[in-house]
Amino acid sequence: MGSPLVRAAFAALVGATIAVFFVTQQLKGEFPLVLRFAVAPKAISPNGDGVRDGAIVGFDLSEPATVSFSVVDSEGSDVRRLVDDRRLAGDTKHRFFWNGRDDAGRRVPDGIYRLRLVRRDEGRVINSFKELRVDTRPPRVELSSARPGVIAPGDPGRHPRVAIRYRGLRNGAPEFRIFRTDDGSPRVVARFRGNDKRMGLWRGHIRGHPAVDGDYAFTVTIRDGAGNRGVAPAEIPTAELALPGTGVSVRHLTLLGPVGVLRAGSPAVLEVGPYPRGFEFALSRLGSKRIVKRGSRFGGRFRVRVPPRARTGVYLLRVRARRRRAVWPLAVEGRPQARGPRPLVVLPVVSWEGLNRFDDDLDGFAETLQDSRSVRLERPFARGRPPPLYDSQATPLLRFLDREKLPFDLTTDVSLDRGEHPSLARAPGAALAGSARWLTPTSLRGLQRYVKDGGRLASFGADALRRSVRLNAGVLRDPTAARPENALGERTRLLRASPAPLAVERDRIGLFDERFVGEFSIFERSMALPPGARRLAAAGRDPGQPAFVVYRLGRGLVLRVGTPQWSAALPEGAVAGVTRHIWSLLQRG
Repeated sequence: MGSPLVRAAFAALVGATIAVFFVTQQLKGEFPLVLRFAVAPKAISPNGDGVRDGAIVGFDLSEPATVSFSVVDSEGSDVRRLVDDRRLAGDTKHRFFWNGRDDAGRRVPDGIYRLRLVRRDEGRVINSFKELRVDTRPPRVELSSARPGVIAPGDPGRHPRVAIRYRGLRNGAPEFRIFRTDDGSPRVVARFRGNDKRMGLWRGHIRGHPAVDGDYAFTVTIRDGAGNRGVAPAEIPTAELALPGTGVSVRHLTLLGPVGVLRAGSPAVLEVGPYPRGFEFALSRLGSKRIVKRGSRFGGRFRVRVPPRARTGVYLLRVRARRRRAVWPLAVEGRPQARGPRPLVVLPVVSWEGLNRFDDDLDGFAETLQDSRSVRLERPFARGRPPPLYDSQATPLLRFLDREKLPFDLTTDVSLDRGEHPSLARAPGAALAGSARWLTPTSLRGLQRYVKDGGRLASFGADALRRSVRLNAGVLRDPTAARPENALGERTRLLRASPAPLAVERDRIGLFDERFVGEFSIFERSMALPPGARRLAAAGRDPGQPAFVVYRLGRGLVLRVGTPQWSAALPEGAVAGVTRHIWSLLQRG
């Protein structure tokens, strides 16, 4: 049987095994004090937003006991004592609310926490295996697309279904909000719930009615398992945060036409949008009710030939499709309005389009040269009408010239940039028909040369010739900030004040028939003339602060009316009289 030493070792091993067996059986026979620990929910975000800011934690005791109960961190250290040496009943559930804060009231760091129960009279410590996660980081979410990006809800046969998609955690019912962005500050106009496919569906209605023309941006809100809220692109969307293709433009009828000058007898190519349809059109000259051409078409692109005998001026091409209307101004060079030298009127189309609130990239926000690095030159006017500069400045000036039978040629700043007829160099004088806020470097240099070589330039507007923008491949790019001096070297500053007339201070060329002219509330004060310039006439709101100025610059002459409200005041006698004198100066060349 082997040596006595081996037999003794074998006997000791058998004895130890039997002892362990009896101890184990005894332990198995003891009824556990804690039947189970409870945690609900298993993740919280104690950030004070009212969603999963805390958890219900607790335990079930098998018998009455005096215990302490704590939440402990991943290192096993107590962070919050919820029960401190209290005698609790057995055979029952004990539940407590933990708000994610420690004993000092501070929010605990993000991490994993467990529960611990201590029965001090027996020296028993029972730790839970269940984990409670504290997480206060918002989930990442990003709007990815909204398609289609242009809709016309309410039109016959138009039943849009815009799918707004996002990247991020899948939620059962993500919240989408719709913001109207083109009518003041962005504001919520509707909200709806999406589905668990990271998508929401909008049918183009607001409070049960088809959405009106405008630009609409979206936000999406999701929550993670801890209750953290993630919003994209932000609580209130902005153009800086919006991604292309994540917004929608409602456009029931759009019209796009040429931005250069047309010769009488040539065709104008236009396009009706945003979808092909039947429509009627009518062509008339600005200031006249007579229709010179009318017809109907079906589709998108169409041509209208300008009558060969058309007089020079702006012609309005009006389109009607059911209850919708749109208009496009056509600059036409045709028969002279009257005999005599014809100053060249330049329409500031670049500025019209630069201020046109139209969403090029469908991000839910209109792009203008005031807030974007680029805009398309040829794009429909928002809501079917040219921007306010056209109605308030160019239209009244052109109506006045027609009414007074004053001769003029007509072009646009786009045609100037392209070198198209009629030529600036051949004009006895030139007039900017409104505030030319942006001009291309080519146009600015052309105007500088024109004045330097003896030309006479009148500016009917304000804040002009101070900014440039590049025109490349049909896109206006990289607009500059306003310079202190305009392209001719004059330093000006806009002033808004209570209404007052322009008081004449100097008149060496016989422009003014009266001591006071008009009544205005916006003035462009002349702070300093270009070097070497000689002032010939001046009028201003306050003594010594002229806004209306005429000065000799080199061999040329510059006339600046000093307020963007000048043309709108043309029915007023004194303003009309000064404008007639300005035109006489421009005709002399």
